[in-house]
Amino acid sequence: MEYFNKNMTIQVLLPYEFTAPDIFPVIKSRFGRFSEVPGEVTFDFSRLNFVRPSGVVFLSNVARFLHRSGCKVTFCGMERDAECMRFLDDARFFEQHIGKKIFPGSHVRQTTQPLVEVRHERSHNWLRTTLIPWVSASSNVPEHDLYNLQTCISEIFNNINDHSTQDVGSIFAQWYPKEKRVMLSVADFGTGIPNAVRSVDPELSDPAAIMRAFEECFSSKSSPRNRGLGLFDLQQNIVGRFGGIVTVYSLEGAVTFSDFQGSVIRREYDVEGYCPGTLIDIELSTDRIEITSGERESFEWI
Repeated sequence: MEYFNKNMTIQVLLPYEFTAPDIFPVIKSRFGRFSEVPGEVTFDFSRLNFVRPSGVVFLSNVARFLHRSGCKVTFCGMERDAECMRFLDDARFFEQHIGKKIFPGSHVRQTTQPLVEVRHERSHNWLRTTLIPWVSASSNVPEHDLYNLQTCISEIFNNINDHSTQDVGSIFAQWYPKEKRVMLSVADFGTGIPNAVRSVDPELSDPAAIMRAFEECFSSKSSPRNRGLGLFDLQQNIVGRFGGIVTVYSLEGAVTFSDFQGSVIRREYDVEGYCPGTLIDIELSTDRIEITSGERESFEWI
């Protein structure tokens, strides 16, 4: 375990590939389970070459947590003219964390729903007025046919509200037009799904606890609002209905839900490293979404 004091400065060299599972071991080696934080942390981007949404939201959450815990957070190695750095800049990562863009002319790409931190009380309106219209415009799927997707992501924010001390989650999405695929990541810095589940089933490991949370009608809350259907519906809709993939990381466990010949396949496993809170990765093939009225129009990004 790392022991810090407020006079310490540590440097975190980010890995070559910027996905959450690639960052988990780095974070654990430098911060343990975040029982203490140093006085200053510098994140070094000099090796970075590949970016996925999960890495963006996870690092953003870690940086925000450190800042809110009284730690000074700085960044270095991000001025080099590389596509991955321009992608992060266009996604508003640096604008949010250092208050400015890195490259002149940086702008949000049509294929990107930029990084944003959303509080629970604003999340449902943001989904309805921002995310779902963007997915619809990107994929040419009518908004009314994305209702189940909106409901699933709303339930993720409901879980953040139930289990996170900060009542806030980060979300970032990317559309891949050639593959007709959306990748979306949502993360919080709460107690984590396993700890919530162990409040009612204390003997479960982290992966088993995540699996338990996705069982139909399971709930760790006694509130009448939470009927235990939300996470179950997430896998049933995203995987079972749309043929997508859902991966849930929390603490030292993970579960991946995927489609195999129309059935939902569940795989639980230990993660290398540590994921504070919960991160949910969604991959969705939009051509699997049933269009209930009208036809898909031809559409190309300019």
